[in-house]
Amino acid sequence: MSNHYLYNMEKITREEALRRWSSAKAQKKELVEKMRKMLYEDYKARTVEEPLTFNVL
Repeated sequence: MSNHYLYNMEKITREEALRRWSSAKAQKKELVEKMRKMLYEDYKARTVEEPLTFNVL
């Protein structure tokens, strides 16, 4: 027996791929907004100035 692992590589439909992509995009948007709020509050507490922009990849 070999030690190779088998992964479930089933083909998915276009609709399922788009659903997964949209779900991931929505989760990222939610997390970016949460990070933006946290960074905004942290920056304002440290500098007493309002930040102009935030960069998120």
